[in-house]
Amino acid sequence: MSGVDRAIILAAGRGHQLDGYTKILIRHPKTGKTILDHAIEAFAGKQITVVVGFRAVQIMEQYPQLDYVVNYDWALTNNAMSLGLALDERPTYVVSGDVFFDRPLIEKLDAAPADLVLTEARENRTLTAIHCMLRDNGTVEETYQGAVRNVRHPEAIGLFKISNSDLLERWKKLCIRHGNLFVGQTLPCDGAPVASVAVEDHPFVEINTPGDYLNFMERCRNQ
Repeated sequence: MSGVDRAIILAAGRGHQLDGYTKILIRHPKTGKTILDHAIEAFAGKQITVVVGFRAVQIMEQYPQLDYVVNYDWALTNNAMSLGLALDERPTYVVSGDVFFDRPLIEKLDAAPADLVLTEARENRTLTAIHCMLRDNGTVEETYQGAVRNVRHPEAIGLFKISNSDLLERWKKLCIRHGNLFVGQTLPCDGAPVASVAVEDHPFVEINTPGDYLNFMERCRNQ
């Protein structure tokens, strides 16, 4: 079983493409539960820290049982800064606060390597996507943003599990130093091996636009 008993959820940003909606409070069209509700269930038994910024009190008052870190510079930084503020020496999961996922995925990752990036071999990717260049053994050699260099490079889709103390320390420093980047861009991959683990058939639905939510609604209706 995994020795990772902590989870950090990055929820400081504003949903600009969602008219400023607090994305972690988006409700599942089928269950009626929020993204944060689903994350709490998925990480059951782990200590959950939520990094907040935009409309921080709106989240904290609804979930007072959780631990919080405030990124007061949320409007000027990216989620790397949020992670840098929350990381310490404790092994942890890290996940974006705009994704619906369920407990079976975390159970799978609990049994996976101690240091990993959740990936998917997506055909259609945005220019902001983070891609993973892999070594022959399936570990991540480098992450990069922009046009994909090779179709065999999977996309890092927003969930990490990191246990190595040196890696955690280096990641924290890089996040603080490059707070305008995404966390996947700052992950150091030249030390402890970081495995690429495919999401496979587990639900992992990111909501960034009204179109994302509409497509999710339609998929739920057809299930």
